[in-house]
Amino acid sequence: MKNEFVEKIKNEFGDRLISVGLHNVGVTSFIEKNGLFVILDDVETEDVFAVKRVYTKYKKVFTTPLVVDKHFFERSKDTFCMEILELKENAEILYGINPFDKIEISDDALKRQIKYELFSKSLALKGAFVDLPLERKVIDSITYRSLYNFLLIMRNMLRLKGKLINDETLIERFEEMFDVKLEAFKTLRDTPKMPFDKLLNTFKKYLKEVKTIEETFNSHFA
Repeated sequence: MKNEFVEKIKNEFGDRLISVGLHNVGVTSFIEKNGLFVILDDVETEDVFAVKRVYTKYKKVFTTPLVVDKHFFERSKDTFCMEILELKENAEILYGINPFDKIEISDDALKRQIKYELFSKSLALKGAFVDLPLERKVIDSITYRSLYNFLLIMRNMLRLKGKLINDETLIERFEEMFDVKLEAFKTLRDTPKMPFDKLLNTFKKYLKEVKTIEETFNSHFA
């Protein structure tokens, strides 16, 4: 299926196509790669429509593709540090060049992004809880969606300490490295569905543990 997609994209763009690849950005990157990226010499509005025409057939196989020009990742390396590092380490090139080989991410840039993502995601989580109805599907959604983001942040805090974790022991290694306890994080990781009263109780502990991660960042990296 991936080769079929590549051939159709090649037919659509010809020599303008620089690279096509697979990835998963984040904590599932070591499990599977079903995200796409399509790199062109330049990206005009018509090109986005063209990618959509090809991609529509493959929506059940791949997640939404990243459609960028050949300079995008180099230009954005100080903004999307975590994402580009994931792409460097986990991308599978299906066609063309590897656009991540020569991109270097500085620790200072990575710290800045981690700080922004950590504190903005914490604000968004609390704001969503206050604003939205107290219903199971709502709490379930905001909790598990945010968990993915915080795990990616934790993964990159460990990276800054020279310890990159590529498996399900991420939370335990984070606890060991920074001498903290994240029991709610582990409960959410290990229990994708739980009774609503338990979910609410876990959510309260989860908010406290997010604050613990904020304090950990400030004490080690600020």
